[in-house]
Amino acid sequence: MFDASDDDTTLRRKINELVARLPASLVYNLLSEIEGMDGESPERIQLVRLYVIEHLNRQRTNRARRLFTTLFESFMIDDDVLYHAGMAVPGMVQRLDVGALWELLSRDGFPVLAVEAQEKLDEMARTEVLDRALRSPEALALMERMRVAAVRHLDMVLSSRKTTDDALAALSRNRARRTRLLSAYLDKAPHFEAGTVQTMRDILAHADGPGAPIALIDEKLKTFPAPSPNAWEQERAADRLLNAVDDLSDRFRDNASLAQLLPLSVANVKRNYAAVGLYIRQSGVDPGRGNAVSDALTAHFVATIRFLTAALTTVLKLNERVPGSAIRPSLKEKARINALMQRLAQVIEAVTASGLMEDRRSEPTFRNAWGTASKIVVTRVAAIAMERSAQAAVARRHAVIDHEDVIWLDRLIWDWQERTRDFGYETYELSKWRETLLEEMRANVEKAMKFEETDSLDERMEHLLRINGISTVFDQRVSRWIPTTSHNMTRLLSHRLERARDMGPAEREIIDDLIATAKTEVGKSRYWKSNELVDLIELSEKAQKPVG
Repeated sequence: MFDASDDDTTLRRKINELVARLPASLVYNLLSEIEGMDGESPERIQLVRLYVIEHLNRQRTNRARRLFTTLFESFMIDDDVLYHAGMAVPGMVQRLDVGALWELLSRDGFPVLAVEAQEKLDEMARTEVLDRALRSPEALALMERMRVAAVRHLDMVLSSRKTTDDALAALSRNRARRTRLLSAYLDKAPHFEAGTVQTMRDILAHADGPGAPIALIDEKLKTFPAPSPNAWEQERAADRLLNAVDDLSDRFRDNASLAQLLPLSVANVKRNYAAVGLYIRQSGVDPGRGNAVSDALTAHFVATIRFLTAALTTVLKLNERVPGSAIRPSLKEKARINALMQRLAQVIEAVTASGLMEDRRSEPTFRNAWGTASKIVVTRVAAIAMERSAQAAVARRHAVIDHEDVIWLDRLIWDWQERTRDFGYETYELSKWRETLLEEMRANVEKAMKFEETDSLDERMEHLLRINGISTVFDQRVSRWIPTTSHNMTRLLSHRLERARDMGPAEREIIDDLIATAKTEVGKSRYWKSNELVDLIELSEKAQKPVG
């Protein structure tokens, strides 16, 4: 790039060490400060600036591809969930798929132009940060030439069945290679859809300038509200979407269907499912016939539920698990599955609002997808949760290694039951499963309350709290199963009340429940244990008084 003396080499090394420790945003701030420095040698300032630019641009070598993909920026998503749909997802523009399209076009559509763009951007990146270089007039002119050439080539590709099939086969091979790096839960990438190529072609064909249709859709999409749990906000967003689509349809009289890219992007990019579901109902879509927007919402539902079961199968090792072994999902895996459950709840709400569940022609798609997933959750996943919950409750002295993971899994299954109720597919199996699990917890509480004089009372309470952690998932506390006539109960509570400062919220709730029951018993009977209970109640009241 330029001649470097020993001092320059040392300076370069120092700059690299410095910027490597900083987030990219701070490096950009550093560059701005350097460009505004006064009082330093201009040559040295320029040298430092170039070293910082070189560091920022070092990892961004595919510059022509980056310039080309800017054309899709507002509509691109990184959502591996949708690859599990098993059907076309209208309006879907995955970043990986745009990369696959670039490889096809740079090889068959405009190979010479692709090389020219790369060389010119490499030259610009020597003296300017890439993000700034991509916004330069010269780069924008290159992008426009690539856009025109891409549309021309895609029109040729889509003009015949043979050329379309050849292009889809090449894109599918590329997608398979890329998705292996993206998703750990995808066995085989789906075949590239002709509709996806058509969507990308339409975006390119109508992106010719600030006032172009794509620019208008982009403007409305950027200002569209994020998902909200508030019903009034959802209705307002749906009305806004309906009005925006009508406005775009009037503007695009020659290509009114292009306006559908807005609600599709609200689903795919914004994931504002509630607004899309209400939009489908308000726009008068026939559920049986459907349209692109209802098809997209259906695909999101199917993809989410399939991805969830694929993730559970992998994380819990359903196909190779040894019975009795602990479950060890990572924090990242649990967070991903929890996010999927939240997403599923949002999609269910949208599907219900859309009216698609009310039509006998569209409803079977949802019922079949749910039924397939439910078989996995209700039988295989629930069986593991039952087995591990029982083992966790039996552990008398120390918690099992996966105790917190067991509670997470129990909560997941009960959340699934809630989603089943929301969707109208509630079954008896999980209700029976809950009753059986709670009966197992009750039996272990009885065992936990049997202890000798020499047993550690703190350990007994810790055991009860572990069982309580499982039972509270199902809105049940262990205090319900501990009788006030138990001598061990009064011993245990008296011991713990004397150490009230060490109590956590869960233990306090259990003790409060038992003290309340004791007060009720003392108030209605004078049997021989009443004095013992009175002493316990007095100790409780004393423990609740502030010190001093």
